[in-house]
Formats: sequence, structure tokens, C-alpha cells
Amino acid sequence: MPAWLTMLLLLCGLAGCSQGTSRPLPPKVSLAAAEAVVQQTAQDHRSAVRADTVQAVEKLHRPLAEQIVAAALQDVSRPVRFAAAMVAGRRRMKSLEPQLKTLLHDPDPSVRIAALYAMARLGDLSHMNMLPPMLASSNPVIRANAAMVLGRLGDASAIAMLRALSDDPNHSVRLVVTSALARLGYKRAVKSLIALDLSGDTADHLFALSTCRTLDNPLAVNVLLAGLHDPMAEAQLIAARGLGQRGSVAGIKIALTEAASADPGLRALAALALGSIPSPASEPALRNLLQDKNIRVRVAAAAGLINLHDYADRVASLEKAP
Repeated sequence: MPAWLTMLLLLCGLAGCSQGTSRPLPPKVSLAAAEAVVQQTAQDHRSAVRADTVQAVEKLHRPLAEQIVAAALQDVSRPVRFAAAMVAGRRRMKSLEPQLKTLLHDPDPSVRIAALYAMARLGDLSHMNMLPPMLASSNPVIRANAAMVLGRLGDASAIAMLRALSDDPNHSVRLVVTSALARLGYKRAVKSLIALDLSGDTADHLFALSTCRTLDNPLAVNVLLAGLHDPMAEAQLIAARGLGQRGSVAGIKIALTEAASADPGLRALAALALGSIPSPASEPALRNLLQDKNIRVRVAAAAGLINLHDYADRVASLEKAP
């Protein structure tokens, strides 16, 4: 799978539908160790690690998160600036609006797209006229990123524009367009995702699973449930994460098993899954992964603990509600 498409998969946000039952976490999950990791990795010399770190702090509701994102908006690396603008948009970081406006003129078109997304999330839609030309770009990466942003903004009026790209000559662009349409509730796109899931192509299968993880749709849940029994560990972990985001602990054994894998990629995916599964077993496993010899696994473990803390806070708020 192309590296840029992998980045898009990682940037897919967390879905928030509550289905199933689970044991709530303890009301407090300590973040000190996770914060120590992201403070260090935000300064790493590898741009991929810095981009991972930016995404890891998305659910961190502390000043450190905005500090890391603010610095990343000025990073020399395009993928880091792209990730930072997307996170700033998803979190609606109003304090970073001046920097985001500057990125609307970034030399890289994909960074401009991410900045446009962030500004729209902050309520400024005056730059949306930048998107149609990018959908028609000769560069498939730019077309894909423009389509992805349209899907994430959640405006169903974009369906017509996206459908025009359904026959794009580039397969990866078509995948992203299908994902964006599905996010906007276009039923035919959801059916197309299920077909991709069953296609037999590994990259298409994992992409479909990753998109289903973000959808509030019964068909998507069925795909995730089937994914728990997939022969590929990667697919099982994506499914476990998606079901965890819906309040299910069905994938906890899978995540705990792969957390001990010899493959650092699987350990990182396991950390992300554990961060979404509301089980008392998740936090101890993530604390172990914070000590992993692989830096990207440590970042994923920090992200997992941050997500668990966010979940615990939301549970506590619900319990206090009248």
C-alpha cells in the first residue's frame, strides 16, 4: 500500500457510536508516563515519529497537546504539517487559527487542503472554493486528500462532487472517494466497501475495514465482527479497535496477544486497539508497551493511554449527570 495511503488510514478519526456493553474503566487513568513519551518523541529527528506524535495527542485535553500541534504546524516536514492541521481541525483548536490561516498559503497543496479543513471546522468556510480545482488535480495524492477532507467535513452536499470522482483512473483515489462517500451516508458507497472487504485483495480489505471502523452503520459493525475472525492479525486488530470504539470488549484477547508480537507493526496496532477497548486489562498492557524498544510502538502506546483517559473522563461525566 502506498505510504501516503497508509498515512490517510492512520489519520482516520475515532468513531463515536455506543453499542454493546462493557465494564467501565477506573475513573482516572494516569497520563504522566504517556505525556513524558510524547514530549520526547515530538522532538524526534524522524518526521514519521513526529507525525505519529501529533496524532497521538489528539484526545489529550491539556495544554501540552496544543503546544505539540502548534510546533508541528511549523515543522519542515510536509506530512507533519499535514497531520498537525488535521488534528487542529478535528479538535477545533481556535487558538491556532492564525497559524492555520498561514498554512492556507503553504507551498504544498496537501497541507493547504488540511488547513482548509481546519478552518472549516473552526467555522470559516470562505476558503472552500479552493477544493474543486484540487479535486481535478493531475496529482492523485492531491485528489485523494481533497476527497478525504470532503468526507470528513460531513456536508452531504459534497456527494455530487465526490461521485464525479468515482471513476477516477487511480485505484487509490477511488478507494478514498468510496470512503468519503460512505462517511457522508451514501448507501451505495457502504455496499462498495463491503465488496472491497470481500474482494480478496489485502490492501483493499484492510482499507475497507479501516473505513468501517469510522462508520455509524449496522453493516459496518457486521464487517468488524467478521474481522475478528480474519486470518490476518492486522485485520483482527483493526476490527478489535473499531468494536472497542463502540464500547465492546470483544477484541481484548486479540489485542493482548498481539501486544506481545515479534512484529513492531502489530504491537503498534495492538496499542491503538487497546486504547479503544474499555477493559481493565487495557491500561496495564499499554503501560508495558510504553517501554517498548520500538519508538513508534511507544508513541502508539501513549496514544492508547490518552484515549483511555479521555474515555474514562467521559464515563465519569455521564455518571455525574443528573
